Formats: sequence, structure tokens, C-alpha cells
Amino acid sequence: MRLQRDSFLIVLAVLLTGCDQNTVPQETASSTPPPPEVDDPKTASFVGLTAPKLVTWIEHPPTGSMRAANYTVPGRDGSEAAHIVVFYFGPTQGGTIEDNISRWRTQFQVTDSGDLPEPKIDRFDVDSMPVTLVELVGEWQEMGTVSFTPDQVFLMAIVEAPVGRVFIRFAGQTATVEANREDFMAMIRGLRKTPS
Repeated sequence: MRLQRDSFLIVLAVLLTGCDQNTVPQETASSTPPPPEVDDPKTASFVGLTAPKLVTWIEHPPTGSMRAANYTVPGRDGSEAAHIVVFYFGPTQGGTIEDNISRWRTQFQVTDSGDLPEPKIDRFDVDSMPVTLVELVGEWQEMGTVSFTPDQVFLMAIVEAPVGRVFIRFAGQTATVEANREDFMAMIRGLRKTPS
């Protein structure tokens, strides 16, 4: 009987020792940090800013050193895709707003009256950052192309961000731009400075 009791105590001691060495306490297991979150497809992020975006906008890697972000906006009902491009030239680069507007106007075909199209300009603040929104309509020749494309809308938001001027351009066929105008404006009005 004593031998059985001693054997039982030895087995119990071995079991308890094994539990102490191999069992992870519950609070330690639950304190393990969760895996990092994947990028939010409803959020655009560039040069210290974030903004809401549609999940249907297709993000592409920037194609040049002055481009911070590129998105393709699919067309609807057979219309062509449009494009959102974020340009950033550096903290003190990019030229004045007036010089840029003058240059963008020259990228358009003259109107029937022989003049360059007049821009529509709107100014407002988002997250305490001044924004100038410029709109031009007509036949547009994008830099790097050889001809004018008819029926184009060109929207450019110039954001006075902490890093300097950020230029956010939405341009393309009128039908596509107009179908997505409110979503683009929600992106611009939803711009927020990324906490440092």
C-alpha cells in the first residue's frame, strides 16, 4: 500500500513539473500582439496625408519620382477610365498657384472664341490645410502625349500640407469624372494629416 502511495506521489510530481515547464499561462498567451493589419482598401495614404477612397479605385506604384500615388478610376457604362495622380515636388518646390494655373490652361485646345478655357477656382480648408481646387474642361493634351483628347475634365486640388504643396489631379473623360466627382471631392474634403 505504501509503495502504491509513493508511486502515485512520484507520478503526480512528474506531471505537475511537466505542466509548469510546458504550459503557457493564459494571460501570457492572450497578451501576444495581433498580427499587423493589412492596408485599408478604403484609405489612401501619401506624403504624410490620409484620405478616404473607393475600393474600386485601382492603386498602381508611382511611375516617377514626382508622383506620390496613382489610381485608376474605372469608367461606367462603357466610358473610359480616368486617373487620379498625386504629385509632390518637395517642401519648397512646385511653383506658385497662379503659374501652375497658367501652365495647365496651355495644355488645353483654344475654344471656338480663340481663347484658352477659363478655370473654375474654389478655395476651402481641410484639417486646417488651405486647398485650391482648379477645374478646366475641353480638349486636353496631357504632358508627354502628342495630341489633344476631346471631352476631358481636369480637376486639380492644390493642398498646402505640412510637407509642402501636394497636387492631387483627377482627369479623364467627362462621363467618368462626373460619375465620380462626389467621391473625389469626398477624398479631398476627407484629407487628414497623419499623426507623427
